[in-house]
Amino acid sequence: MRCWARVAAIAVMAGMAWAGAAPAAEPTMPAAKPLVYKQPLRDKLFYGLSLLSRDPQAQAAVATAPDLNRLAAERRARARGSMEACGGDTGCYVRGFDWSDAEVAAAGQALAAALKARPEAARRLAAALDASGLYPAAPGQDADVVVRAWTQSAITAHHILAVYGLGEKPRGPAIDGPAYDVATPAYGTLVKSAVSVLVDGLMDDSSFFEPTEAFALLLLQINRRDEAGRFEPMEAGENKAAVARLKTVNWAKYPYTALVVPGYGPETAGVALSAPGLLRVQLAAKRWHDGKAPVIIVSGGNVHPNQTPYNEALEMKKALVQDYGVPADAVLVEPHARHTTTNLRNADRLIYRYGMPMDRKALVVTDLGQSGYITEDRFATRNQEDLGYVPFTGLERVSPFDVAYLPTLSALTLDAGDPLDP
Repeated sequence: MRCWARVAAIAVMAGMAWAGAAPAAEPTMPAAKPLVYKQPLRDKLFYGLSLLSRDPQAQAAVATAPDLNRLAAERRARARGSMEACGGDTGCYVRGFDWSDAEVAAAGQALAAALKARPEAARRLAAALDASGLYPAAPGQDADVVVRAWTQSAITAHHILAVYGLGEKPRGPAIDGPAYDVATPAYGTLVKSAVSVLVDGLMDDSSFFEPTEAFALLLLQINRRDEAGRFEPMEAGENKAAVARLKTVNWAKYPYTALVVPGYGPETAGVALSAPGLLRVQLAAKRWHDGKAPVIIVSGGNVHPNQTPYNEALEMKKALVQDYGVPADAVLVEPHARHTTTNLRNADRLIYRYGMPMDRKALVVTDLGQSGYITEDRFATRNQEDLGYVPFTGLERVSPFDVAYLPTLSALTLDAGDPLDP
């Protein structure tokens, strides 16, 4: 079964476990502040599981639940047994560590039962998950909110295993794929070595989800695909000065909250900033000096060419500051987006997390071609297909280079289908 088809099947089957649940309290608004990532790569991909593993009461609920204990023992045995059973067969490891549809649903049911016996822990986790904004609200009890986060994590892990273990196509095949040919014996040997490290560190009291989570993270790391965790926490690093300055802004003075500049990565190795990217920077600098917005959001990851050491957002910020007279504290870096869809989505996330007005329009500053594309119906369709929602409303092309839009809270939703920028 292809990756996306199976993702849908997992979600549907997991949904069966929630059917008929009593309504929970009305979900709270997502917190308008950055999420705390203690282990950035792990936490960004598996946020719900990270919260669960750091809550002593929730951990006690999982540790004392017979069904979850049995599942945990089975998963540890499968991990340890894979060393002898799989040798250099990458597909064998993937089959051993992945979760079937039925296993995801069974684990979800056992988790819900365990947490319903610990209502305070369930309530605390549900409140934290609602406050994150990463998971769409849905009817159910507090425990069911946690089950939805578990199911999302299982989907994320499956996607990683399918792409970086089995070689299935990622969203951007030319820029998001494995660093190796996964079908070769050499890769099988590398995976075997990775699993040996995993097994060596596997504790006898590890939770039911830990072996698969650890295997997924190892696959990303050996393929140099840790992009999701890079530069975090941004508010304590590249964005610290700009975030502090935002608290002093009189928003009424500006027609737009932010100038959003999508990256345009070079296709030539060794080139830090492409010519089209430089032109976008020039336009944004002019708009900033003209007082269009108090801050510029430069958006783009380590994208082109594949596995480039240069980050689009950082290179654009460097040019704005060094060459165009924009103060460093007027530039927010968004260093993770890999596609035009996520340029806008990730800018929305910064706007909300950093306390900028959501009821005011931001302005995308780009070139003629991209500004036209963004305002076409096919761009909204692409967002819906890739993300499951459209992260903007009120789209309006106000000049050949500029597109105004309103950000949306839907942009906070975690994307299980893109482990490089979830």
